[in-house]
Amino acid sequence: MFLASTSKPIDEILKNAVEKIEAQNANLAVFTARQFRYSLRQSIVELTIKEPRQFNVLEEFIIRAAIEFEPPPTADELASVLGLDAVFVKSTISTLQTLQTLAVTTPITVTTEGRLFYEKGTVPKPPYTIQIYAISDSLAETITFQSETLDDVTINLPDLGKFVNIDHNIHKISTFSLEEIQQMLQDSGLAIHVPEAGKMITDFRVLAASKIIWKPISLFVIFNALEDKFIIQISSGKQILEAATNKIESLIKESKLSLETLCGLSDEAIKIKREEFLKKFQNQDLLETAILPQITPQNPEKKSPKTQKIDPN
Repeated sequence: MFLASTSKPIDEILKNAVEKIEAQNANLAVFTARQFRYSLRQSIVELTIKEPRQFNVLEEFIIRAAIEFEPPPTADELASVLGLDAVFVKSTISTLQTLQTLAVTTPITVTTEGRLFYEKGTVPKPPYTIQIYAISDSLAETITFQSETLDDVTINLPDLGKFVNIDHNIHKISTFSLEEIQQMLQDSGLAIHVPEAGKMITDFRVLAASKIIWKPISLFVIFNALEDKFIIQISSGKQILEAATNKIESLIKESKLSLETLCGLSDEAIKIKREEFLKKFQNQDLLETAILPQITPQNPEKKSPKTQKIDPN
């Protein structure tokens, strides 16, 4: 720990986390630990979904004929081949066109989607819609989908957006293509878009304007005496936000953001705290014996150990 006379800008709610870091890592000192809030964008997204059903004998014959006959037949030609009333055949073709299995053309033409269903021995059921929530987190550079809305709670913390420019338009849901939305939902594990089972999203649209949802994050500035370097870490609960951490580090290196502006920690204060901790660390003869947790040096005789992220929780 630092000398009693040296104050550290640490928010009360993070004191336990700071004490844990410093107690478990003799070579580390937390220079500042502050909480901020930043905004997410929550959008209601309406998805159009198609699911399969087994086709009947007539539907199978019509689709197969459209694929295999050369040239493809007309409805009247098919009715003649099958010995059926043309009205009955045309009605079935119209149903398949409504389901977008057949294109609205003459002669009969199978759509790309229709072929996908046909290969599985099915045709689509009439489409239906559901609504889900898309959460755009521009700081963490993620988009997540969930069936329930996020809690809209008041968070009385400094707004990180006043210090860091966060471009919320880069993850605007309406700018994505259908294929991109399909892939994101397929990766989400929500079992909404499952092509191998014939369940497919065929369209989407964003309903109304996105809603701002506030989320708390924690910023730690940690000094590593073994390597004489600083570690900046952004976390949300127990999750370390790599993209956010990299963004803050980059802005500081480019002199577009300062720790004094962000945390009230001036360059002079950092210099004093660094010298104090290094002196204390060396006086306690820990420099050669301290071992960082979660570090596996590849070659301890030739290489210095690499510092991994610190778990503040």
